[in-house]
Amino acid sequence: MDQVFAVAWRYVVGLVLTEDLPMEAAQLLAVGFDSPALRDLAGRARRDDAVEIRGLFRQAMGELGTGVPDWESAERCYLHHLAGQLAAGTGTPREVAANIWRRLTEAQTGPELEFLQAVGDEYYVEFISNERPDAYQAWETALRSAAEQLSQTTSAEIGGLRERSRSATG
Repeated sequence: MDQVFAVAWRYVVGLVLTEDLPMEAAQLLAVGFDSPALRDLAGRARRDDAVEIRGLFRQAMGELGTGVPDWESAERCYLHHLAGQLAAGTGTPREVAANIWRRLTEAQTGPELEFLQAVGDEYYVEFISNERPDAYQAWETALRSAAEQLSQTTSAEIGGLRERSRSATG
């Protein structure tokens, strides 16, 4: 997933706050991305007008050839991101599940739906973690397996979501 689109979907789902967009722009400049709006945004202060910052961000994304995704597409990117973290071992099943439970996550493909189903309900996981360690271990195994399956489809899915965002703004 390219860095520019990752900033865009992370912003939509609230992982990047409006006041953090100037720093995100500066980081994109530092790794070689460049556009007039991106430079302007990188020079802004966190306390600058939020409406102006959001406008510059959208303009910069357009200048860099990436649209800002709609909520559904951004949530699906987040779902793939969480599955990738779990599959790579950089997140635990409980951490990934907690991030999903905090949000209403969109899913459309079979692997996305299977991953969400494997996450299950918070109350159930809390119960089995305390009362049935064997069931908890089975849940962790099933969730890791679903994450592996979803992470194998991530590049193609995210590419499609990126294209959808581009065509919606272009």
